[in-house]
Amino acid sequence: MANIRRYIESHWLIYAFQGLVSLLFGWFVMFTGIKDVPSLMAVVGTTLLCLGIIEVFNLLHRKHYGGSLAISLIMAISEIVIAILLLVTLSQDIVWQLVLVAIYTIGRGILEILLAFLAITDKTDKFMWVVCGICGCVIGVVILNSGSFVDSTTFIKFFGTYMMIYGITNLIYGIHNKNELTEQIEEAAKKRKLRSRLRLKLGKKSEKKQK
Repeated sequence: MANIRRYIESHWLIYAFQGLVSLLFGWFVMFTGIKDVPSLMAVVGTTLLCLGIIEVFNLLHRKHYGGSLAISLIMAISEIVIAILLLVTLSQDIVWQLVLVAIYTIGRGILEILLAFLAITDKTDKFMWVVCGICGCVIGVVILNSGSFVDSTTFIKFFGTYMMIYGITNLIYGIHNKNELTEQIEEAAKKRKLRSRLRLKLGKKSEKKQK
């Protein structure tokens, strides 16, 4: 639980980059006219690889500043491994892609729900991550059953929908974190000024007493 609490404190730029990549991917697969499954799956694999690389930078950042590494390491490895598996199985049966994408989506959704309840205190942020996590779990289950659809690219569009929700959530949370960080810096600066003024006044009082 301690690792989960610390993971949510990652640098706001991590959330911003993850959100941007996810939104671009979601927009592409939702509105592209491409119907070729291997081509779209290559885009999915590349997107997850990018998210994994961003998580690696998060891992390095957290290591540099002495943060917890467990969840960040798990996410980086899982995203990179699933991305590679998707890219090397492009020519294989679509069932493999269905299962891998569904597992990732459900797993990510569960993590987001855990983060919301165990790490986030702000009610708006908590609600936002819970909704995103529930969407991930539901869409993951839908992806597992999307093999029955006539259009074989349907499950990729479902995944694109989740990625857009995930991307928006990350961007909002990243901006919120940045604003909170700015407020904390300003508050710390005010406290330093007050302490320096107090020390100055105490110093002047002690000088008067000595005289």
